[in-house]
Order: sequence, then structure tokens, then C-alpha cells
Amino acid sequence: MIETPVFTCSICGEKSTDICVYCTKDACANHLCARCGRCSDCCECELKMEEAPVCSVCGERAVDHCAECGQEVCNNHRCFVCLRCSDCCECEIPLNAA
Repeated sequence: MIETPVFTCSICGEKSTDICVYCTKDACANHLCARCGRCSDCCECELKMEEAPVCSVCGERAVDHCAECGQEVCNNHRCFVCLRCSDCCECEIPLNAA
């Protein structure tokens, strides 16, 4: 199993696994634009970071919504079999809870 390296967000100090595509500094999901991939310091999008949807389970950047309850979920809390969040999933497959 390959482990993803964890770094520190250059803006807030939280854990980070992504970098800004523009300045290449480490950035957590809360400071990385879902539209352009830039950190909040470099982003020129009109979408404010706080307007980006966040996971209802952990607060990370959401990628979709639960097929059952409709809440926003990230990849770590969404079952790829039933498309439900970790709270609604009945597949009994362990989800990658980060």
C-alpha cells in the first residue's frame, strides 16, 4: 500500500496533501479552489473559498452529494458502490475515513 505524504498548508497550518497549481505551495482543501486548483492567495476566480461545498461529515472539500440524504460529501466519506455518505451507506465496505 502506498501512503500519501502529508504536508502542512502554507496558509493555515492544517494538514495538506495538495499543492497550488500556480505557486506550488502546500494548501489544504479549505484553501484550494475547486475550480482552478490555485490556493486562496493565488486564485482569481469569482467563487469565494467559503462558497465551495464542504463535506457534511468532515468539513473537507466536497465532490458530490449523498444519493440518499443529499448532504455534500468528500471522496473519503462517499461509497462508490451505492453513492451514499458514510452515515447512510449499508454496503458494509469500510470507507477511507481520513
